[in-house]
Amino acid sequence: MLRSRWWLTCAALWLVGCGGPFPQSTFAPRSDFARATDVLFRDIFWWAAAVFVVVEARLLVALIRFRHREGRAAPKPTHGHTVLEIAWTLAPAVILVFVAVPTVRTIFSTAADEAPPGGLKVEVIGHQWWWEYKYPDLGITTANEMHVPVGKPVQVAITSADVIHSFWAPVLG
Repeated sequence: MLRSRWWLTCAALWLVGCGGPFPQSTFAPRSDFARATDVLFRDIFWWAAAVFVVVEARLLVALIRFRHREGRAAPKPTHGHTVLEIAWTLAPAVILVFVAVPTVRTIFSTAADEAPPGGLKVEVIGHQWWWEYKYPDLGITTANEMHVPVGKPVQVAITSADVIHSFWAPVLG
């Protein structure tokens, strides 16, 4: 009886979690800015995955090829291999260029424009344990909840009063 009650409780909690009308996820972009950021994130992720696979494959080859074997003398350490040193300096630089170019392109393509005439301006100030939302044109200040009209352009200016913050709106766009 106790075990079936436990399973019933787990099932009820699982069903409660299924009730949302939309996924609140950074992986479901709703605006042009979110889509551009998502494309950049996915591209860099796959490039990083490819670099990881190549590095790990090279590591496995080195571990197997140069492992210690009985009766074999220890190899002499190599010193001053200029070509190798240039290669392992240039490889990360090339990887950084592959990351930097699309990142800078995305930053400039998603740069904030001025709010169109009639747009709502909202100043968001991050405090250590809460968010402050100021509507300067309306003379209103709220805490922890931002309210904006549907179908009206909004310009959000984000600052921090004390510590580093991350701001995310689940369905923006």
